[in-house]
Amino acid sequence: MHKNIYITGLVTLALSVGSCNLVDVTDLDPINQLAEDQAITSIPKAQSALFGTYSVLKTGLELVVYYPGSACLMGGTMDLGSSGTASEAMYKNNEVDPQNYVLDAMYTKWYAVISNANHIIEKAPLIETTNPRRDEIVGEARFLRALGHFYLLRFYGQFYDLSSKYGIVIKSKPITSAKSEPRSTVKQSYDFILADLDYAIEKGPSFTSTFYASRQAAKALKAKVLLYMKDYANAATLAKQVIDEGPFKLEKTFYDIFFKKIVNPTEAMFQTPYDDKSDRNNKAFMFRSSYLPSEAYKTALAGDKRDTAALTRAINGELRNKKFNNTLYWNGASSTTLNADTEYFLRLAELYLIRAEAVVRSNGSLQDARDAVNEIRKRAVMDEITSNDPAELLSLIRREKILEMGAESGEEWFDLIRYTTNGDLDIKTVKPNIKSVNQYILPLPYNTVKLSDSVVIQNPGY
Repeated sequence: MHKNIYITGLVTLALSVGSCNLVDVTDLDPINQLAEDQAITSIPKAQSALFGTYSVLKTGLELVVYYPGSACLMGGTMDLGSSGTASEAMYKNNEVDPQNYVLDAMYTKWYAVISNANHIIEKAPLIETTNPRRDEIVGEARFLRALGHFYLLRFYGQFYDLSSKYGIVIKSKPITSAKSEPRSTVKQSYDFILADLDYAIEKGPSFTSTFYASRQAAKALKAKVLLYMKDYANAATLAKQVIDEGPFKLEKTFYDIFFKKIVNPTEAMFQTPYDDKSDRNNKAFMFRSSYLPSEAYKTALAGDKRDTAALTRAINGELRNKKFNNTLYWNGASSTTLNADTEYFLRLAELYLIRAEAVVRSNGSLQDARDAVNEIRKRAVMDEITSNDPAELLSLIRREKILEMGAESGEEWFDLIRYTTNGDLDIKTVKPNIKSVNQYILPLPYNTVKLSDSVVIQNPGY
């Protein structure tokens, strides 16, 4: 059972991230073999290593700021703020250079999470014990490895095409040398992700905290992965299981999601903690200085009752993201304004929308799809949708996700790609600056390709 605590530093177990240039994954330090063998030899040490892996996920800007901010810029729900840089502008313009520092930072950080998880996955099963916590720890680590590979695949691989050779470099072992490895195909990448999630569903712990992986969160992520793989019938079934089995419930109001944040949420399934004392990740500040809601997002919200909880104006009239702007940390009795904030990797509202889309695409009951969307709209105090046309219903579902999750984690960008490659819309009507399918994904970092001696192949067009 987890203790409900905040992790405020990396565990020093030879699992840390260094600054040495590798061939296929930039800036990850190879692990000292002796230290590696000695690191995870008991349940407490395995638990400490797991806490360290969660800390890599939440610490810094790469995964809680750059990743969602970049996806939202590409998807059109965010714009550059006054502190936005030329590197960040590349994402808004959908013209990202392989030497972009944000590109490299995100790529490297996800592989740091994966490498740390791999130490646990490799070493913890060797612990001689009958304590079931051992397998739960491995289940959590495999969830984190799956999450990392999936997020890498969405940005750097042709995730929308199961026949593509442009998957990602799969890391199944800890990074212990600078030996380069080739990319897997997209299908191989998905299969590896699913195997990890299936293990997490079977062996992982039941839900105790939004800060930690659980078998329920693994089911939710698997439903999302299956949607991306176009396995719509199974995605719909699994999403319904997550909704029906609990323990998650929609917050009573849309506003409550972003007011309660990390304190007693009912809707968040997996999210990052942040430190209410030292504002460690600076997300709220970045989301009111470098990444701002776009006018297109404001227009989409016009007439929707979620607008006042999603948007606000600064004194100077600048449009601000109220989901993260002037963040309040609520301790149950009072609130404090912070610069830090959480990242919602999974929340229940998305599962309703995954179910709705998957039902329509699998030729299921349109009433079931409408009911799923209308649960979200009822919470938003908006009229129900009534369309009986599958194509129109799909469009409404995508729009609903923008209204519910826009300028948040970047889901609108990946929906744009999926809907375009499925033939549901023309992406140029939303992002006219996209001239080529090559812009659907990002380039691999320059050093990752250059130093690999042609083992790691760059994405087309870069």
